[in-house]
Amino acid sequence: MIKTKALTKSFGEKKVLKGIDEEVKNGEVVVVIGPSGSGKSTFLRCLNLLEEPTSGEVIFNDQVINQKGINIDGVRTKMGMVFQSFNLFPHLTVLENITIGPLQIKKMKPDEAKKIAMDLLTSMGLVDKAEVYPKSLSGGQQQRIAIARSLAMQPEMMLFDEPTSALDPEMVGEVLQVMKNLAMDGMTMVVVTHEMGFAREVGDRVIFMDDGQVVEQGTPAQIFDHPSHPRTQDFLSKVL
Repeated sequence: MIKTKALTKSFGEKKVLKGIDEEVKNGEVVVVIGPSGSGKSTFLRCLNLLEEPTSGEVIFNDQVINQKGINIDGVRTKMGMVFQSFNLFPHLTVLENITIGPLQIKKMKPDEAKKIAMDLLTSMGLVDKAEVYPKSLSGGQQQRIAIARSLAMQPEMMLFDEPTSALDPEMVGEVLQVMKNLAMDGMTMVVVTHEMGFAREVGDRVIFMDDGQVVEQGTPAQIFDHPSHPRTQDFLSKVL
């Protein structure tokens, strides 16, 4: 579904990504782990061009999307993105937050957009929050609304950038459960996270990054139980 070829990203003199060749297949859940500053979030943000790659290619559905003439907004409608901070519009109700994209970007009919939104809220156990404003919600509820907002666009894949790192510990589980349900439904996902339990349980493949490179990757069992690279071993010994 999406792949990168020799992907690099520099900020001034600092090279943050150093030639990444990766491929994510349709329906695959890929979890990216590694220390802070290893380039995980930059890699994720390059996939939908929130960061412009310095060199290399990002190929989505057989189309190089980081070349001139590509309608990147059109591409982004097919890639949902969920951030650490929930980025909800504070002046809009929950329902309005979820329907604004389908109405304005996909030109959906109001009744259709509302039905999709209410179905999503029902699936997340938040249907009673449709008419409230984000400030009255807990962090976990806001993040689930942010996920619903992305899903309302009916994307082909979802990108998650440390979606639980801003949450109180007791709220992490409710967001991870939504993500587990998405994975079970066959959604293609790339997840940057520090939640090793989620990576082990839900990931089809785990990528360990350090210093702008993919150091090691494999099934969760391979990475967590039998890491082969000393850097992976050292990292996991500190976080598990």
